[in-house]
Amino acid sequence: MDLKPLDVELPRAVSDALDHGAIVVTGNQRAARTLRRAFDRRNKLASLKLWQPAEVLAWDSWTADLWHRLLLDGNADELLLSRTQEHAIWCSIIANDSENRSHLRSVDSLAELAADAWHLLAQYNGLSRLRNASASFETQTFQRWSTEFEKRCRSRRWLSAAQLEGRLQAAVLAESLQVSKALALVGFDALSPARRNLLDVIRGAGVRVEEINTTIANQDPLLVCATDEPEEVAAAARWARRQLQISPDKRIAIVVPGLEAIRPGIDRTFREILAPDLQGIDSPNHCAPYEFSVGAGLSETPLVRTALDILRWVSTALPLERVSSLLVSPLIAYVEAEVNARASFDAFDLRRSSLLRPEFTLGSVVGMIEQSGRRSHLVHLRGALRSIERTAHKQAVDTGVKRYTEWADAMRDVLAAAQWGSTIEDTIEFQTRKRWESALDELAALDFEGLSVGYSKALGALERIAKSSTFSPESRDAPVQVVGPLEAAGSNFDALWFMRLGDLTWPSRPAVNPLLPWSLQLQLSMPGADPAIDDAYAHRIAKRLAGSATSAIFSYAGETEAGKQRPAPIIESLESRMISIEEIAPHDPKAATLKLEKFSDSASPPSLPDRKIRGGAEILRLQAACGFRAFAERRLWSSDLRTRELGMDATERGNIVHLALEYLWNEVKTQAALKQMGVEDRRAVLQRSIEHGLQRAVDSAVAGWDEAYIEIQRRRLWNLLTPWLDVELNREAFSVKLREKNFDDVAIGPLRLGVRVDRIDATEAGEVLIDYKTGPAKPTDWQSERPDAPQLPLYAVLSDVVQPDVQLAEVAFARIRAGRDMALDGYASKVTATEKRSSRRQTSMAEQVVEWRAILTGLAEAFVRGDAIVDPKSYPQTCTYCGQRTLCRLDPASFDEDIDEETTFDGNG
Repeated sequence: MDLKPLDVELPRAVSDALDHGAIVVTGNQRAARTLRRAFDRRNKLASLKLWQPAEVLAWDSWTADLWHRLLLDGNADELLLSRTQEHAIWCSIIANDSENRSHLRSVDSLAELAADAWHLLAQYNGLSRLRNASASFETQTFQRWSTEFEKRCRSRRWLSAAQLEGRLQAAVLAESLQVSKALALVGFDALSPARRNLLDVIRGAGVRVEEINTTIANQDPLLVCATDEPEEVAAAARWARRQLQISPDKRIAIVVPGLEAIRPGIDRTFREILAPDLQGIDSPNHCAPYEFSVGAGLSETPLVRTALDILRWVSTALPLERVSSLLVSPLIAYVEAEVNARASFDAFDLRRSSLLRPEFTLGSVVGMIEQSGRRSHLVHLRGALRSIERTAHKQAVDTGVKRYTEWADAMRDVLAAAQWGSTIEDTIEFQTRKRWESALDELAALDFEGLSVGYSKALGALERIAKSSTFSPESRDAPVQVVGPLEAAGSNFDALWFMRLGDLTWPSRPAVNPLLPWSLQLQLSMPGADPAIDDAYAHRIAKRLAGSATSAIFSYAGETEAGKQRPAPIIESLESRMISIEEIAPHDPKAATLKLEKFSDSASPPSLPDRKIRGGAEILRLQAACGFRAFAERRLWSSDLRTRELGMDATERGNIVHLALEYLWNEVKTQAALKQMGVEDRRAVLQRSIEHGLQRAVDSAVAGWDEAYIEIQRRRLWNLLTPWLDVELNREAFSVKLREKNFDDVAIGPLRLGVRVDRIDATEAGEVLIDYKTGPAKPTDWQSERPDAPQLPLYAVLSDVVQPDVQLAEVAFARIRAGRDMALDGYASKVTATEKRSSRRQTSMAEQVVEWRAILTGLAEAFVRGDAIVDPKSYPQTCTYCGQRTLCRLDPASFDEDIDEETTFDGNG
């Protein structure tokens, strides 16, 4: 039987060891899974009907199996601590240490450092030497903590996982544990002293222990230099694609040091080059021709991130972005019929609320849904959120104290109430849910100390478990494996590309533990203490990888973020041959240039119905700026989702100014009355006006943040409107005839609109039309055939409708802006708090109104007939803040999205 095709995946020496009854122990779980699958494939190809599963175990699984045998035989009674349980003990010790003066790190981070230091000492036989080590402040602190840790473990029969090898070694020496089968070690670049000692006593007990060399016959490695790291990644992807084109059955490895940090960038490039048909956001993630050996954090998976958000939301407010994510997520109370309504509620109710908070409680969102006009379309979501509230109340989330097991069950109840999860799970989501259940079980295991805690502490522990847990879906045996150098140990491939072998990126230097004396770490040869030892270890890894494939390529980037680099010194000892990227991974040939075909789209859209069109003067402004934008926004109703600033947006702040001034002039009515008031009376009426403007915000305030923000706005309005009254006092005498008046159906040419006039004053010369502006504005915005601000010209044209028998004397912007911009800036005059100026106009107001009527009628006619030509008035300035650029396809490269000006509310929306 010729099994040569499997020799790469299942080396002959490993196959022989399994056939002779040995246990194969690998350096990592990935190698163990690969060898087990290869063993099963071999037996299937041999037409075997039955066989015993291959005894291939990763080191941690093998030692755990030995420990379980000790327990079952009654030769051990300790509780083997999980990582989470051990972390909880260290946290308890550190939090109760009255001598601890470290305020630069949290208890959690100190506990992680302490657990790591303990693990290093246990693995490098240094626990007994810690007491006599030279004592810096950090070392003294850790000595105190470790003494307490040992004391607790002895008294309560706990065993740290770091000490498991030592405990097993003692059991073998005491003959309470027998290892009867031979051991074959695969994929170990180095063994810690504790592991070596365990293997030595097993050998001493007469068990054969051998290390299997899985090196295969190969060519000398090639060396490639890329311009930068993105080119290096792209070259590796192109090379892998060529390998698959030559032989689809090849097993290819892309080895990447520091894979966790750059995985997203590699994923994007590999998807683009190896699986361009999976670029769509709705494409499944589990059918690409490549897969990663390094999983993502469990807390970063969509399913678990949503679960943690729900569980956090029942006890505290969530940031706006997380609330939005939940509202549109298909993983909470999903029904297809509500998808659009949920997105609309998020975009137009939540994000455009008059007072946008940085965070929202669950109850506040439920209240907003109840008040929304979309509530009838959100019945399912509303019911789920109410159910979450009821369940949280029943479980006493705010006040209850329970055991971790009870909190784990309560969290399951909350998620069930939220209808958490996909309606139809794919394989990735199924595996994620199983891993989530394991995390909840790990949380429940914290009951080993018999403590009762509050919900927030239990949730914090669960979040830490999820954050520290890695989720990696079961391997699909994809032909291209993207692996880290350690994960590749024990596996062989047909072809291998080892990236990032520059002198700045390889070898990576492990950090020394700050709680242990450097001299002790050096004496025990711990990682990071001796560069020579680290270099030798890195050299063994590189040599092992070079021998794990029939052909190998090493690469490095000539330029990195840290600067220029050369190949790592290790490369020189591997006898590699330099080759160019184009030789090994040529770029794709350029696609042939297509000839563009021009055609005329002269068909106009249907005419508008003969009724009032929503949009007011804004329609004319958009038509003047660009016919296409007016068509897209006011006939197709295409809108962009702009990022809202927290609190009140510019429009809402402008609305409040309108409300305050409307109230003020309702009470004061004339300039004469304002002048007759004393200082205190004037201050009082202004204060009442500001409170009136802010009333809606005050009524909707539910948190301390709201109240603080409203107080800031109160002061801002006072500083803004106090000098504005000086401008009003410096004008010619007037009385306010009309304030914030709506006109629901007025005609300009063939267009019927609804408009709102801010204010009309009566003076001796006639009526003055005033438009409040809290943003930039100037009378020149009225000029030209395409006016930038057509509101006042429109009101002037419609003045006989707005005010019968009107004698229009002036139109003016009331620029209510801090500083020198504050003025009543009109067609014929300009008034500030300190001066009045007249402008010499060549045309009278009556003549100007006639001209404006012609211009605005032309714009109205163009809109009605569907004049949608892409013709910005001043490219690219006109297009800077336009949300229709993806439709009109103008080049957006020169646009600036920053908006830092308040926009005025004209009442026409």
